[in-house]
Amino acid sequence: MKTTWKPCLLAAMALAMPLGESLAGTADFTVQYQNYNASGPNDSIIEAGIQLKNNTTAAIPLSTVVVRYWFTKDGATTVAPACWWWNTAACPGISLVTGSVSATGADQYVEVRFTSAAGSLAAGASTAPIDLGITFGGAAVNETDDYSYGNQTSLAAWSRISVHDAGAAPTGGLRGGTPPSGGTTPPPTVAAEFFDDFTYTGPGDAAFSNLWTVRTYAGGPGVGGAVWSASNVSMVSDGSNRLMRLQASTNGSVAGTSHAEVISKAQKFKFGTYSTRIKFRDTPLSGPRVFGDKYVETFFALTPYSSPSYSEQDYEYLPNGGWGQGNTPTMFLTSFDKNKTASPERKLNYSHDGWHTLVLHSTPSGNVYHIDGVQQASHTAQFAPLIHQFLDFQMWFIELGTTDGTPRTYFEEVDWVYFAKDTYLDTNAVNAKVASLRSASVARKDTVP
Repeated sequence: MKTTWKPCLLAAMALAMPLGESLAGTADFTVQYQNYNASGPNDSIIEAGIQLKNNTTAAIPLSTVVVRYWFTKDGATTVAPACWWWNTAACPGISLVTGSVSATGADQYVEVRFTSAAGSLAAGASTAPIDLGITFGGAAVNETDDYSYGNQTSLAAWSRISVHDAGAAPTGGLRGGTPPSGGTTPPPTVAAEFFDDFTYTGPGDAAFSNLWTVRTYAGGPGVGGAVWSASNVSMVSDGSNRLMRLQASTNGSVAGTSHAEVISKAQKFKFGTYSTRIKFRDTPLSGPRVFGDKYVETFFALTPYSSPSYSEQDYEYLPNGGWGQGNTPTMFLTSFDKNKTASPERKLNYSHDGWHTLVLHSTPSGNVYHIDGVQQASHTAQFAPLIHQFLDFQMWFIELGTTDGTPRTYFEEVDWVYFAKDTYLDTNAVNAKVASLRSASVARKDTVP
């Protein structure tokens, strides 16, 4: 990427715990299930229709609960969940994560999460069916021994898909259904790790300032003359969870344009696993979406720009396109080195609107980029970090839509950030580490020397 630095990660997450009037009644919800792929129990996909019914006498915010589908991956090296339909094809208000367990009929689960945008489920009401898809990189799997598998071809009550309090341990906080017996796979031991759940009241918290710097100095990247504003960084609620929000605003003029950056105080991250759960946004927080505004939502690691041993590893999402992509939403995965004539990058030319778990492995052999458990790019050893780096989040404009003077604000939100020094965790293991830290009420942790 293209950035500057001037002196001046996995959140122990929001301990989203039981809300809802029943205080975690185990029969608050009934799950209705239909196997949309009942004719193919031995192919390479799982497709489940899942509907929730609220059995209580009060509305329950959907963001306070999660749904877990339990299965075995049968040796597949890739597990990729997707919401294929809920209310609209875009599945508004839903995100998905995977986890590892050691239980009867399950070594994996997919967790369906709801944002505050999903609203509340009224007493006695049912959601629209969620079309949950799980693919295995083309590998065939046998679903018939999966805990949550059933062969019914119409919606019917099914106890083997379970509902839990958001943030609860995999089989804990039960609100409906019956999870499989057995425990979760213990998270791997990590000798040195950094974790932040962003459970602050705001960026003025002393605990936040001890770990992070909010940029206010001038300079690149982005539109020359734009300011980097501390007011563009805030902490917001999403149900019982807390998120860090970065925003960038413009009215089409340089004078009316501001960017945001949050960078770690410490420059101590080199080889290991970098990860974050981040919500990319295609639509503005306020004002119109102007496609002439080419802006960047990003998570990355980097050294000081002036360093002769410069390195940078980027996840850069351009919702309105840019950098030669027209108006097409594009994710750039880049290992950037200003001291080399060319830097490798991969472009994913489709929308990444919504929640995603990003996992980067940096080793002496190079950098490997994952999104939601799927490897998307691999770059060679010459682009591996040479010295320690910072963790960084930014929002900034490449160029402006100058013909529209309406004020508009774009944004991204961060749930947590996590780094494991000299340890290479897959997405399931990262999720297990975060869940373990949350369950122990750890809001932040730093043992990286």
